[in-house]
Amino acid sequence: MLLKAIHQEIITALQAARSAGEITLEELPQEVKIEVPRDLSHGDYATSLALSLAKPARMAPRKIAEALVAHLDSPLFESIEIAGPGFINFRLSWVRLREMLQQVRALDTQFGQHAPVDAHRYLLEFVSANPTGPLHFGHGRWAVLGDCLARLMRLAGYDVSTEFYVNDTGAQINNLGASLQARYFIALRLQGHTLTPEAEALVEAYVAEKEAVEKGKVKFYHGDYIREIAADMVSEYGHEAIDQPLAFFSDYGRARLLKAHQLLMEEFGVHFDEWFSESRLHGEGAVEDCLAQLNAAGVTYESEGALWFRSTDYGDDKDRVLIKSGGSTTYFANDVAYHRNKLNRGFDRIINILGADHHGYIARMSAAVQALGAPKEAFDVLLGQIVNLYRDGEPVRMSKRTGDIITFEEVFEEVGKDATRYLLMQRSADSMIDFDLELAKEQSSKNPVFYVQYAHARISSIFRTAQQSPALANLENHLDQADLSLLEQSEERQLILKILSYPDELSLAALYREPHRMATYAEELAALFHSFYRQCRVLDESNLPLSQARLALAQAARLTIRNVLTGIFGISAPEAMSREVLAEADA
Repeated sequence: MLLKAIHQEIITALQAARSAGEITLEELPQEVKIEVPRDLSHGDYATSLALSLAKPARMAPRKIAEALVAHLDSPLFESIEIAGPGFINFRLSWVRLREMLQQVRALDTQFGQHAPVDAHRYLLEFVSANPTGPLHFGHGRWAVLGDCLARLMRLAGYDVSTEFYVNDTGAQINNLGASLQARYFIALRLQGHTLTPEAEALVEAYVAEKEAVEKGKVKFYHGDYIREIAADMVSEYGHEAIDQPLAFFSDYGRARLLKAHQLLMEEFGVHFDEWFSESRLHGEGAVEDCLAQLNAAGVTYESEGALWFRSTDYGDDKDRVLIKSGGSTTYFANDVAYHRNKLNRGFDRIINILGADHHGYIARMSAAVQALGAPKEAFDVLLGQIVNLYRDGEPVRMSKRTGDIITFEEVFEEVGKDATRYLLMQRSADSMIDFDLELAKEQSSKNPVFYVQYAHARISSIFRTAQQSPALANLENHLDQADLSLLEQSEERQLILKILSYPDELSLAALYREPHRMATYAEELAALFHSFYRQCRVLDESNLPLSQARLALAQAARLTIRNVLTGIFGISAPEAMSREVLAEADA
């Protein structure tokens, strides 16, 4: 990795300067900030280390910079300059850049992958939608964010498992069953069946709530999906389920919706290592065991007939109820037991992806994890903002299919997997997304996913074109023998630097849990390739050595783009696009 190599050279130089008495420091810095200058004339990389060391070293920044540069004698650098009050600018050696470019080609699909970075086991939980209705578009964003983050962290050397928590107990599941039961009764009544007074009362309550002008506390689910499931029950059971208890309908509806969630996630390319059921916790007595552990740890107390958790001892703004005065456990108590289960399964680093409306959840769950014996850093939450749906710039709120809120499945079916996945992870999780359906389908440079995929297709087209020329056809088979010293243009250098920065970009994106950074990287890489292609003729039958060198560079760019698209984004890296599409992209 370039950053790691530069970092090591700087630390080595700093140690040498300190040993020589040229810089006085009690401790060496653990990290050195290294950046890419905005002005390319300033070099390939730069550091402001001398400025940050001025106070602890009690020296002028420029004097520190001079002492460092005096010890920075490495073949990695072609030139080193001090700018302004003490900035150090580095220009990397062409020789080393070309050597590393050949290594990229040799690594191929392994390029960018890191060795294990720590011994922790990470559990990433995301989506975790209740099996009471279809997944909405916001769930799609969490699905993409979680899946891309898991892919990214694994490539960066983290041991990551993924999990979908299924909230399949409690009032919402009973309400699902009652809603399905009411719809089932309505369907039977339309067929001429006589209902019991109890069934008629349920139907009446269901219809009254659905038709109410002013909604109070809604008990039932009224989406068309309930009617569809009820219709399937009638087809499967006829009137034989008319005397079945509420639990029968709850179980049927829960299983049906959970299966739909699983199939949609699979089709969308999102894999979960575990679909963990809340009912499993209750079946194993995990909630009671968790409460017993908290009681034994002395972090609970009774007040007003309820059992409370002393979450304020761990930084929460108020204590939280675990058992209500009526004797039932709270949702919070169940969640604490679930996180205890995660820890007991050997996961010592827990990451949850939640909607921004769950902000208040963080402090209380962090407190609970600490009370269970884990360090504060064992628990982390990524909050995601909402997605606004547009069509040609106009807000879209209602489904053409059902008249209700548009589901994630509808958008996925209309836009497709690649564009949906890319556009939902292109922005930071804490930023709202304005998702335009028409732009997502557009095949032009205005569409960022198309722009990146087009770069991969264009490179593939270059290689196909080379195969059609007797003079050029054999070059691809001997790219390891290419004379890369022929690569000396500015566009070639910038493309090489961007390719070589991929492992660093990947590592930083994983460290900060920001997969959207890789979308920025991919778009910048694609832009640099397109610039290179326009300025540097790749295929030239009159100059085969240069053609071969540029083909080697193009191949490295192609495999890097492919690794990002398929390995992190989970989308395709097309080998070809139609001529009309390519012409539109170049327009």
